Amino acid sequence: MVVDTVPPSRNGLAVAWDLIVAPRTAFAALREHGTWIAAFAIVCVLGTLGAYLQVPAGQHILTTTFAHQIATDPNLAAMTPEKQKQALEFGSIAQRYAWLAFPLIAIVGIAFSALILTVAVAIGNGTASYARLFALCANIAIINYGIAYLIIGLLATRIGADNFASSRDLIALLPSPARFAPDNAPKLATLLSALNPFQLWSFVLLTLGLRDVSGVRMPIAIVAAIIVTFGSTLVAAALVK
Repeated sequence: MVVDTVPPSRNGLAVAWDLIVAPRTAFAALREHGTWIAAFAIVCVLGTLGAYLQVPAGQHILTTTFAHQIATDPNLAAMTPEKQKQALEFGSIAQRYAWLAFPLIAIVGIAFSALILTVAVAIGNGTASYARLFALCANIAIINYGIAYLIIGLLATRIGADNFASSRDLIALLPSPARFAPDNAPKLATLLSALNPFQLWSFVLLTLGLRDVSGVRMPIAIVAAIIVTFGSTLVAAALVK
């Protein structure tokens, strides 16, 4: 008789907790079972609340920077004052309800991250499937999508929306070298903002998790984790004006 030696699936909440207090235990569980629904629910609750708390600061930033946008954007400058007012109102409405899209943004980010890891596993002759890597990314997202967004929202609420004059003020809320970037260097500030404790924590977990879950060598795990953790920041820095 063949005995099934695969351990039973652990509770998703237990795996999510282990990711924070005992990561190697969480990685062992994720290597056998792609548990992610509980983790994604946590990400949605924490991150959506954090995004909602950032709304007043975002709206104030939009209002204070709109005059500068008119001066630098020919399309806005060519509008009549009534059209400019409508554009500002539309942007304010978009800011007000943007938090509702957080779960969609999170799952797209997780899915794309898992895709990058899948390519790394194929290159490194690893063994993990896309489903296992998706579960790994979903659990790690508790840190950089969930807890980080919530803390930013809480800090923004504590400081008060009126104290935010630009997006730089918002991205520099978490401790990072972005606080020391010149005021006229938004791209540099955006890049340096990625060096915050939660992104670095996620990078370490992703590196070790990819190695443990898929069996790829550490150099490949490090490169893949760098691309996943900091790739979106590079894109954001390229787009910021």
